[in-house]
Amino acid sequence: MISELMAYREGLAVDGLRIRRAREDDWDALRDCYDRAFGGVHATDFESWKLQFRLTDVIVAEDVSDPDAPFVAGTGSVIRMRVAVPGGAELEVAACAQGMVATTHQNRGLYSKIQAEMMYIALETGADVFAAMPGPGGNYGAVGIASHTRRLRIDRRRAKLRAGADDPSPARELRPSAARAQLREIYDRWQRATPGALSRSEFYWPATYDDSSCVITHPDGYVIYDLIGDTVRVRDFCAITLTAHRELLRCLLGHGEYNDILLDTAVDDPTPLLLGDPRTAATIGVDTGVWMWILNSPKAFEARTYRADFHGVIEIDDPYGMSPGRFTLDVTAGRGSWRPAPEDAAADLRLSPAELASVYFGALTPLELHRAGRITESAPGMVEALDRALAPLRRPFNITPF
Repeated sequence: MISELMAYREGLAVDGLRIRRAREDDWDALRDCYDRAFGGVHATDFESWKLQFRLTDVIVAEDVSDPDAPFVAGTGSVIRMRVAVPGGAELEVAACAQGMVATTHQNRGLYSKIQAEMMYIALETGADVFAAMPGPGGNYGAVGIASHTRRLRIDRRRAKLRAGADDPSPARELRPSAARAQLREIYDRWQRATPGALSRSEFYWPATYDDSSCVITHPDGYVIYDLIGDTVRVRDFCAITLTAHRELLRCLLGHGEYNDILLDTAVDDPTPLLLGDPRTAATIGVDTGVWMWILNSPKAFEARTYRADFHGVIEIDDPYGMSPGRFTLDVTAGRGSWRPAPEDAAADLRLSPAELASVYFGALTPLELHRAGRITESAPGMVEALDRALAPLRRPFNITPF
């Protein structure tokens, strides 16, 4: 059931504007919009990039004030993906992408209509999760932080790999086109094992990487990187095993003509601890990654695994009316269920969909959010109990932008 607030947003009347789904002949106009809003689509092959979208999942906001000369004034899209959850299962994702409104049409309620339409697309696709990566100043309401990205600068001149067993598995230097099949196979294994990581379609690879980048492959990992000035800028680093991680790092450190290595990692990634002096891998920033809204909570809480038992009633305060109410979360022996609570059941904990997504994926813990006043505890000890149940084995991480 859609709340009054959601209905208001969807029903905003914007004079002279029409919201519709895209047609094939819209792509030139849409690409021009992307050029003006984002400086263009950052793809090596636009035709492959387009194939990541279904036209029925692309929104066109058209200015029809002159019926003889309509033009695109805004747009937004959904990419269908999957996300890994703690324990290795996956959920279906509707990822919000390419949302923009022309500067001439801002502050008129248009983006609210585009946002509402993107949510309807998510519901049409049967997605379990709605995902977004808001730009600076962006806001998608009830989505919560589902992953973080730590940015490392490794001083290649000083960094030395800690002593360890040699890896007998062969590493090899290639170009992306020659390695594409191996990259896809390794990435798919890494993604399914990494909470918060998003899947990639077959079209992602040619749209994102051409042979100007360098690749090092290993049977259980790979790294894709560019050589820019005196810097090795890593674009993709996937290591399924510790030995693969060490070997790929050893190869990167072998670039003797370069001073720095820039590498994005999960906040609990072991890279600094694999170096003789961890200080040679300096953290230069921690950013939010993907933001999510769980649309199908029963499926989500049954899909993931848990570290401890939990039995309690959780009240979701959802101003958008997508998933409000009181629910019973029962966790026994590592498996959970999420069901409507009895009408007379008192809430043990209160939180919003944003906090629910954050604690579900493990980007933030219940105790952290409680200390910030974003989870209300009515029954003593319930925050700590939920914290134990949802404690992540590893922090969520995603390297696939959208």
